[in-house]
Amino acid sequence: MLVKNWVNKDYPCVNSTDDVKTVLNEMRKHRSNYALVKDNDGKFAGFVYKSTIANLRLDERISEFVVFPDFYVHLNSHVEEAALTFLETHEPCLAVVTENLDIEGIVTLQEILEAFIELTAMDEAGTRIFLKLPDIPGQLKELIDILAASKMNILSITTLKEDGYRKISVKVDMTDTEAIAKILRANEITYDHIAREEGF
Repeated sequence: MLVKNWVNKDYPCVNSTDDVKTVLNEMRKHRSNYALVKDNDGKFAGFVYKSTIANLRLDERISEFVVFPDFYVHLNSHVEEAALTFLETHEPCLAVVTENLDIEGIVTLQEILEAFIELTAMDEAGTRIFLKLPDIPGQLKELIDILAASKMNILSITTLKEDGYRKISVKVDMTDTEAIAKILRANEITYDHIAREEGF
C-alpha cells in the first residue's frame, strides 16, 4: 500500500525566516514538539525541534536551527518502507514530499498503525484463520481455492516465516466460525486457530 493513502495534512509548518516565538506558537497550536520548515521558495527545508529553540530569544530567527533529515518519503513510497524507516530512525514523523521537495504532508506512527489495521482488515467483521504451511510454492493455493469454492471473500492474508514454514493468517468475511471449521476439516486442512473478529 502507498503512503499517499495515509498522509496527515494537519501538521505544524513554518518558514525558515520565522522567529522563535512564531514557531513555538505553531507547535503549541498543533501540540507538537517539532515543525516542518519551508525555505523561501516554499520547498521542504527540514525540521526544527522545540528542544533546540525553547531557550532562545523569542525574536531570534530559526534558520540556523533547521535540520534536514536523512530520510523522508514520497506519495508513492510503500507504507511498509515507512514503517521500517521509523523502526531504524526512531523519528517522531516523516515528511512526505514530491521529487522537487514540495511538501505534501507528514506520516507519523499513528498513520502507520492505521494503515496496518486496514491492511490486516482488523476494521472489518469476519473470521481469521491461523495455520502453518510449508514454505514452498503452491501451498496457499489449495486453501484459497477451498475458501473461494465455499463463497468466502478473503479480506486479508499475511504470512510470517518460521523454520521452513509460513505462519499464515487469512481473514474471510464469513462470521460463522463453526461452519468455517467444518469446511476446513472436510477438506483436510489443518489449522491452528479460528477467531471471529467484530470489526469496528
